[in-house]
Amino acid sequence: MTSKDAAIARIMAGQRQFQLAMARDRSNPFFAVNLTMSQLKILFALRLHGGQGGHELAVKMGVSPATMTGIVDRLVAGRYVSRREDLQDRRVRRVELTERGTQVVDDIMTVGEEHSRRLLARLSVDELGVVADAMDILGRALAEDARLEDALSGGSDAAESAAE
Repeated sequence: MTSKDAAIARIMAGQRQFQLAMARDRSNPFFAVNLTMSQLKILFALRLHGGQGGHELAVKMGVSPATMTGIVDRLVAGRYVSRREDLQDRRVRRVELTERGTQVVDDIMTVGEEHSRRLLARLSVDELGVVADAMDILGRALAEDARLEDALSGGSDAAESAAE
């Protein structure tokens, strides 16, 4: 194993340890929400990519339009999403997150922030600097990864939306 591989293995082990600590936290909003995995995936897709047509959402999720309709019906009944007519194409019904749906996704995505703050508060200023530098470095790698992914996909989700 190269020194780079060994460093990556150490980082991944630390990340797994951190994730397990977060999963043990029963105040995690993931445990409080009563949604199926399919429903959660749709909420996350809408949060990350914005409102979408039902057909487009079905393609992205890999399900039939009929299946998507049933899932979205349940999300509408739970007030997590709403449907509205698309202003550019009245044949398309756009599915969008409601305030409640946005809050559920945001709560899940930011889970562990308070726990992280408590852990970080235990570090010295010098140690916090090391962690902050590491986060900056990871942020640059994430930005580069996003640029490469965007280039490979041909630009943006807007091109996909226009095709619907």
